[in-house]
Amino acid sequence: MEALKGIKKVHFIGIGGIGMSALAQLLIKSGYEVTGSDIRYTALIKKIEDMGAKVFINHSPTNIKDVNLVVYSSSIPQNNIELIQARNQGICIKSRGKLLSELMNNKRGITVCGTHGKTTTSSLIANLLYKAGLDPTISVGAEVPVLGGNALLGSGDYFVAEADESDGSFLYLSPEYSVITNIEREHLDYYQDIDEIIQAYKKFASSTKEEGCLFACADDDNLKKILSDYPKEFITYGLEDSADVHARNIKIQELSSTFDCYYRGDYFGRFLLNIPGIYNVVNSLAAISLSIRLNIKKTIVKEALFSYTGAKRRFQIKAKIGGITVIEDYAHHPTEIKATIQAASYLKPKRIIVVFQPHRYTRTKYFKDSFGVSLEKADYLILTNIYSAHEEAIEGVSSKLIYDFIVKRGHKSTYLLPKEEISKHLLKVIKPKDAVLVLGAGDIGKVSDELVKGLKEQNSF
Repeated sequence: MEALKGIKKVHFIGIGGIGMSALAQLLIKSGYEVTGSDIRYTALIKKIEDMGAKVFINHSPTNIKDVNLVVYSSSIPQNNIELIQARNQGICIKSRGKLLSELMNNKRGITVCGTHGKTTTSSLIANLLYKAGLDPTISVGAEVPVLGGNALLGSGDYFVAEADESDGSFLYLSPEYSVITNIEREHLDYYQDIDEIIQAYKKFASSTKEEGCLFACADDDNLKKILSDYPKEFITYGLEDSADVHARNIKIQELSSTFDCYYRGDYFGRFLLNIPGIYNVVNSLAAISLSIRLNIKKTIVKEALFSYTGAKRRFQIKAKIGGITVIEDYAHHPTEIKATIQAASYLKPKRIIVVFQPHRYTRTKYFKDSFGVSLEKADYLILTNIYSAHEEAIEGVSSKLIYDFIVKRGHKSTYLLPKEEISKHLLKVIKPKDAVLVLGAGDIGKVSDELVKGLKEQNSF
């Protein structure tokens, strides 16, 4: 890789993160020696170790040995002892976002950003290019079964990546093709307000190369503000008939959907998508839009969408046992929670039971009431303690803020429980035909695993 000329050994601080692990895998496959550190051992870390990396659990200055480059994630504070050690030794240091941009420089970049839908949209696009025989390099924000993980090193010209707006690092990127799924208030620990967020996305859009194209969701009012004076080529997609690429005659099944697609007024075809929810129809329209621009055959597009079965922690069916469906989802923003509960309603369960772990103190502070409104659609709700994601606690901010709001509004079946007590509680109250949604971007997935284990024991599996 030209971007790492003269580099032999790379150390990743926070290597277990989904974005960091993807870049680590790409470097290992490219022949670099990789080491890393993180605070807990995970399946992703085991995967990286199996590929040949040395991973240290916990951070220590002694982890930095004979290293040419140190990479850190946005969750790593500047006073991290390994970062300090790297500075003291004069070692080259790069953020994850900066390294991603440099790796993309020698490829035809396709980046996806937005408040919601980044992972599914980028994965759909990655599968599309893979099915088209374009052998792309891929870095996405979840492990995707049809792709074999969250990273692929391809020999083709394209590099498909999920861009991170949370810390502004997506502004390092200068792709040939850009996708913006939507723009909402989010990451208010970094951005001052929605106007600053819109300006950041406007800069991202403007960084799209002159010969390239921007793909933007026409359903989003904040995105329309960017498109109103956007000087380069762009294609819109969405549910509105005014979009260049739009869907009609949508039929949502339990875990799939079919729809007619139109391109600038002309019928383009009927598509079958094997992931649930109206929001995923919109995500698939982004992939269809790109396929039109790249002149990919329609039969390949249909196969790519049909064969995509989702990503881990994105409406992931963990089990169906004794008439009970257990679903895990990464939803951690009020809009995402609302959409996920709506998608679960298509399963026609008797009750929708939601377990929610708020992610970050800052997000809980700014969205406590919005969380309450989104969670009201649950028939039975369990809230648990905030997952800090390395943030310092904020005085007076806890999950009880959401609990108090929703109880005050009259939601009777609402409980506030420690994480370690949730699965035991659920096993006492769940009944056949219930759907259990385990939601959050932290470590709440452990609850779904414990629940599945308990259900198997109860049903003598």
